[in-house]
Amino acid sequence: MTDLTLKPATIPKSGLFRWEIGIALLFKIVLLTGLWFLIFRWSDKPAEKPDIAAHLLSPGGQAMISPDLFAQPQQETRHVR
Repeated sequence: MTDLTLKPATIPKSGLFRWEIGIALLFKIVLLTGLWFLIFRWSDKPAEKPDIAAHLLSPGGQAMISPDLFAQPQQETRHVR
């Protein structure tokens, strides 16, 4: 027949599982730090900040701001339906 005596349950040690979680978190932090450097600290960025006002006043920038943009009628016409 079968042995019906109760045996104490064997619980695995949690030390290995803690090491696995720690290594996974460390790996995640390293990857996120590398991604941050890749996005925000890339070496191809300009040495000085660009002058936006000079860019808007350049001949290429004039196409973005046209004088007709601000030339709107003072009073709107009435639309009767």
